[in-house]
Amino acid sequence: MTEEEKAAQKAKPVATSPIPGTPWCVVWTGDDRVFFYNPTTRLSMWDRPEELIGRADVDKTIQEPPHKKATEDGKKMGKEELETSTTEDAIDDEPIKAKKRKKDDVKDVDSEKEAAMEAEIRAARERAIVPLEARMKQFKDMLLERGVSAFSTWEKELHKIVFDPRYLLLNPKERKLVFDQYVKTRAEEERKEKKNKTMQAKEDFRKMMEEAKLNTRTTFSEFASKHAKDLRFKLIEKMKDREAMYTEFMTALRKKEKEDSKNRGEKWIDFTALCCAACQSVQTISCQSLTLKVL
Repeated sequence: MTEEEKAAQKAKPVATSPIPGTPWCVVWTGDDRVFFYNPTTRLSMWDRPEELIGRADVDKTIQEPPHKKATEDGKKMGKEELETSTTEDAIDDEPIKAKKRKKDDVKDVDSEKEAAMEAEIRAARERAIVPLEARMKQFKDMLLERGVSAFSTWEKELHKIVFDPRYLLLNPKERKLVFDQYVKTRAEEERKEKKNKTMQAKEDFRKMMEEAKLNTRTTFSEFASKHAKDLRFKLIEKMKDREAMYTEFMTALRKKEKEDSKNRGEKWIDFTALCCAACQSVQTISCQSLTLKVL
């Protein structure tokens, strides 16, 4: 085997360890180098991903390679088993199985790494062709279509978008930047949408009460029992809010009826006064006519 072949052999992955709460894994090569691999997107990179920067658990994982720890533990375990075991066959069989499993794991990592590199190369070509502004817009559209919450975090929402081809349109730094912008603007939009939705629901509830032709003797219980199945009734989620709106409506209705009654009374008084004045005028004319006839 030539020196180049030996170097290539050492550069192959020998162990991997997943990072909790993220789609990333730490991968060690035979020459003690470390890179990061995302099996969901098949993306691998030598630099630490932005979402892993500053995490103490990642530092600890890198400092404790599982393949070296497994070797030390295996030696320790082999010594203890040698002292307590009664059969040498059982002792010899375990290292063989472990070695086979190790080879299988390395093969899986190799194939996944190659696929990830191919996907990243294709994405890099597309990033070179499509303008950044267009790629950012497609990424934002993806966030909206995938129902990414504006009140969540990147780590919690990542599983919704990693399988979408548009995920690779941006590099890790650009993705985080666009996500932060999306969260800020979308949060404000969602608050406005919620406010408008609440206002519309209240307006529909008032129209329902107007159409019901209520009188001041109708109780809220009677009203609720009759209109409980109406969608406009259900859109006001809390019963106490429905009752408060009903009470406000009935207060306004009673006030209106009182004002209408007062206006009718005033009009009757004016009509009566007008009739009296008319009668007096008739009497005066009659008296004048009688006087002229006598003369």
